[in-house]
Amino acid sequence: MIGNENVEPYLWQEVVNTWGWTMRVPNPLFSWEKQKQWNVGADLTLLNNRLNITADVYDKFSYDLIYSDFPVPPLTGSNTLTSAVNIGEVRNKGYEISANWSDKIGNVKYTIGGMFFDNSNKVEKAGYNKSDTLIFKNTNDKIWYNGIAIDNYYGYETEGFFQNQAEIDGTTAKLPNTIPGDIRYKDQNGDGIINDDDRVELGDPFPHLNYSVNLNLKYKRWDFAAMGQGVGRRTSRIGGQEGYPIYVDNASNALGAPRQEYADNRWTPDNPNSRFPRVWTGASTNTFLSDVWLSDASYFRIKMLQLGYTFPKWGKAFQNVRVYVNAQDAFTFTKYEGLEPERNGGNGNYPRMATYSFGIRATIF
Repeated sequence: MIGNENVEPYLWQEVVNTWGWTMRVPNPLFSWEKQKQWNVGADLTLLNNRLNITADVYDKFSYDLIYSDFPVPPLTGSNTLTSAVNIGEVRNKGYEISANWSDKIGNVKYTIGGMFFDNSNKVEKAGYNKSDTLIFKNTNDKIWYNGIAIDNYYGYETEGFFQNQAEIDGTTAKLPNTIPGDIRYKDQNGDGIINDDDRVELGDPFPHLNYSVNLNLKYKRWDFAAMGQGVGRRTSRIGGQEGYPIYVDNASNALGAPRQEYADNRWTPDNPNSRFPRVWTGASTNTFLSDVWLSDASYFRIKMLQLGYTFPKWGKAFQNVRVYVNAQDAFTFTKYEGLEPERNGGNGNYPRMATYSFGIRATIF
């Protein structure tokens, strides 16, 4: 059994602000997060050392999780006090397998390999009982209950967009101030009202079915290396400048830069079967977390390509002179609608950039 030390210090103590008000209630029963885990691995070398296989399976159970901002019950007379508590149970389990084959065909030596791994996690107890639900402070888009992933998209399923005023007038379950081109949220419980009770689990942001492949070739003085890496399944949220047509924060009225992806696929009366809702400015119910703002972020990326040639001697002062060209993150194949499939869409941060380089390496006598 082990613990987790990646937590803030002194969470068990009382916190008092400069005016003498208690902001965090002390908890004398507060303790370390605890973990129980096991893993089984195997390494195999076969066929005269040409084939190498490594496999690993693991299971990690975490309990007495640390929640540092748990609201104190209203019976204290305050709705702003918090306390650090140990609450909930989470299980992570997964596997990893890799294989490499090395051989020679004529003058060509080669190695080809790959790796495949995945991890899944789920909440087994959100509170003190299996049936408890934990709603996090300061976020409305994440929730814990038995069976859900620890980070999750908790929002609305949608049924397209409202096409005209007649459709809006004939629909009971809608949000206030709805106009044509707005998102039509699904009334999950059929009560004629769209509210938090209609939100459901929409997935999680974790990468699944991760894989990589590599190839190394050597022919006389030439060498070549390539490596690719990808994710078979991942759901990413797009938002901010990367998702919304004109990003308005409703405070400073700061504008973003509308993307061509949105402009070409927004709702208009002439484009009723669009990918995105109408263009809007200011606060809008269209920004609520829903499946509209979730995108397939699976991808395959050429991480590295390198070609080199080695001269045995170069003049009288150098030997084993290797000249090479290299490309890093040169190509990415994805259907993701944001800028970078390895992160959730945000406010226009630069995506991973391709790098091209030329180099010389030599040994001096």
